[in-house]
Amino acid sequence: MTTPHTTRGKRLLKGLAAGAALALSLTACADGVTSSPEGEEVHTFVLANGTQAGTPHEAVQDRYIEMLEERSDGRIEIDRTDFQVICPLDEIAECVSDGRADIGTTINDYTPHMLPAMSVISIIGMNTDMQAAISAMYDVHQEYEPVMQDLEDNNLHFGSSWPVGTLFIGSQQPVENVDDLDGLNARAAGPVTQQILSDAGMNISAITAAETYEALQRGVIDSVASALDFATQYAVAEQVPHWTDPGLGQYTAYGMWWNKDSYDSLPDDLKQVVDEVTDELNYGEAMTAYNEQIETVCDAMIDHENVESFTRWDEAETQRWKDDIGDSAEELWLETVATYNFDNAEEYLDTYKAKYDEHVSDDNIEDGAAACVDRWQEQNG
Repeated sequence: MTTPHTTRGKRLLKGLAAGAALALSLTACADGVTSSPEGEEVHTFVLANGTQAGTPHEAVQDRYIEMLEERSDGRIEIDRTDFQVICPLDEIAECVSDGRADIGTTINDYTPHMLPAMSVISIIGMNTDMQAAISAMYDVHQEYEPVMQDLEDNNLHFGSSWPVGTLFIGSQQPVENVDDLDGLNARAAGPVTQQILSDAGMNISAITAAETYEALQRGVIDSVASALDFATQYAVAEQVPHWTDPGLGQYTAYGMWWNKDSYDSLPDDLKQVVDEVTDELNYGEAMTAYNEQIETVCDAMIDHENVESFTRWDEAETQRWKDDIGDSAEELWLETVATYNFDNAEEYLDTYKAKYDEHVSDDNIEDGAAACVDRWQEQNG
């Protein structure tokens, strides 16, 4: 991938069959620069989309794309593709790295072997301020040399990483404290979260998001630990009537990267545009876009005929679970990233936590998913 391109973007039609999508995605490294009517070069890049339609994560991704195109006066174009058309979720980081796509978005925990530092959001109970987590992740990938080198080694340029949202428990019966978790058969994502839930007595199945609805139908699982949009976008709320926020905050995150060769192919003035937009995204705009869409998700929860309760644990019960967890989440994370030969993981964790603490503020925008509990109860409680 050496120079930008435009004509291939017109050929990537939404809804392509998998085989055709693969064939077209191989053109992502094709040379070619076209000119606008004003005679300026137009640089088009293919997106590997790992965000479901209607989710706040699609909203963050789209906000970034729209800002890039607008600020560049159309000299940057992003060829949007449908969910998983170019690459499946667990390959998107690799697709961007090897040039099958120029920019991509997916869950960090799907490819932790490539960028283990980005899984730090999975230390459950640590990241309760969503904006602080976004900004801290951005800072360390701009300033901490070892993880910057990881990006370089994987031929990636950092775009953003934002948590998927507050962790909720969805179940057949109300869950009001950690004791009620014992015996639940649940779907959950991420090795640290899975182990913490297992330690609380839950039986965890590591099934994919797309398999969850059928697993509930067949009785393989009876509950989920997930972000709020999972309830509506994957129709899980149709089968899981009781939802609660146990107060542990964020538990996994999306990542978005450029192929480094694609980024480097831009002239300096357009690199500056990308850098400025990326700054704005990570220091506030991502959170704004996320919350705008989570309002729609919340509306769906409020109006959902199958949702019988939507609650938040008492602070004392949340603290009791946090006390039970103690340092085990951090220890589990350190053990996990050690299997990926992540050197100096403790130093990195300290660096991330310091950055996170710098950004924590009562003035930060609250995760609208957590606030949705109050909205639901005002109308349905």
